[in-house]
Amino acid sequence: MKRTAVERFSLRGAWDTLVILLLLIAIGCLSYYVQKHATGLLTWPRVERVRVEGNLRPADYEVFKSIVVAHVSKGLLRISTSRLEMELEKLPWVYRVQSRRSWPDTLEVTVQGQDPIARWGKSGLMNEKGEIFFPKSVDSYTAMPMLYGDEARAPLLVREFENSVKSLEPLGLQLQGLFEDKRHSKQMVLSNGVILVAGHGNVRKKIARFIAAYEQFLSPQISQVKKVDLRYTNGLAVEWKDPQLAGDIELDRAL
Repeated sequence: MKRTAVERFSLRGAWDTLVILLLLIAIGCLSYYVQKHATGLLTWPRVERVRVEGNLRPADYEVFKSIVVAHVSKGLLRISTSRLEMELEKLPWVYRVQSRRSWPDTLEVTVQGQDPIARWGKSGLMNEKGEIFFPKSVDSYTAMPMLYGDEARAPLLVREFENSVKSLEPLGLQLQGLFEDKRHSKQMVLSNGVILVAGHGNVRKKIARFIAAYEQFLSPQISQVKKVDLRYTNGLAVEWKDPQLAGDIELDRAL
């Protein structure tokens, strides 16, 4: 027996209503599930392991850990490795950081620590590239040589320092400090307390002039020297700890 048009319309309407009802139920269940598990879904896949390699100083450990934890809590795929590296490299004892995501659940972090070669003033340290950083304390590095001047010129100063150290080493003299004022005039301090006033210009030539004077006549009396002024064009001036000694030495040389 054939169904009438009214019956067919009624059955189709009932079916459409059922489908809509089922869709609403499904949407409601999905919405409830998403709300309940939203954090888990956003952080999937979760980071289960963090591998840290390299040189991480104890002074930076706690802050380092808190930064990494904040990033891994977002989930493996949502970690911005560039931002993570940038934040970690702001730590005083961290020089460079490389990080990468390793599927399915691991973050790998490689740390290159700072390697200080000198102090910078009273509160900073300098690495071998002439870059300055300021840890909480430099008390353990008081035996290191000290440099100071305009921070923008730090790479130049470290090169001047290293060149001077190499020139003075054969004489058994150690350079303990290099200081440059606002006019870029330099002074150096030897480990025996002798001050070398280099001023402006070519420091290497002035050190060579001091070496020549040291080998010719200053070496036996170096313990009595207070300051050597190298700012002259072709010579130098010596300031003695005992002013009387200058006259005695000149008399001895004249004889």
